[in-house]
Amino acid sequence: MMSALLIRLFAAILLGLTFSQSVEFTQQYLQRLGGAADELRQIVARFDESARSFALSRQEALERLRTNADTLVVRQGADAATTIARFEDVERRYRDLIEAAPLSRPFIAAGDPDWAIARRTGEDYRPALPVSLEGLLLTLAGFGLGWAFGASCHGAVRMRRRRRANRIPYG
Repeated sequence: MMSALLIRLFAAILLGLTFSQSVEFTQQYLQRLGGAADELRQIVARFDESARSFALSRQEALERLRTNADTLVVRQGADAATTIARFEDVERRYRDLIEAAPLSRPFIAAGDPDWAIARRTGEDYRPALPVSLEGLLLTLAGFGLGWAFGASCHGAVRMRRRRRANRIPYG
C-alpha cells in the first residue's frame, strides 16, 4: 500500500514540477522568438527599402538577384530569400503564441517549436517559481496528471501480479 502512494506521489511531483516550469520556459522562449523576429524584421525592411528605391517589389528584387550573371550576387539573392523565409516563419510562431491564451502557450510552443531558438532557450534557462495564475494552474494540472499516471501504473502492475497468481498450472 505504501509503494502505491510513493509511486503516485513521485509521478505527481515530477509532472507537477515539469508543468510548473513550462510557463517560465515558454515565456523565455517567447522573448527570444520576439527578439529574433524584431532583428529579422529590420533586415527584411532594409531589403524591401532597397528594392523600392529601384522601383522593384520584393519578389522582383529577389528574381533579379537570382538571375544575375555574377555568382556572388546570386548567392546574396539566395541568402536574402532564406532570411525572408526565416523572418516569416519566426514571426508566424511569435504571433501564434502572442495571440494564444497564456494557459495554452506551453502546449502551442511544444507543438510547433523553432528548434534553434528552443535549444538556445534551454541552454540559458533557469528554473523559476510559478507565481502567475497560469503557472499555478499548470502546476496543479501536472500534479493531478502525475497522480493519475502513477495510480494507473501501479494498478497495471497489481493486475499483472493478480493474473500471474491466478493462473492454473498445467500438468
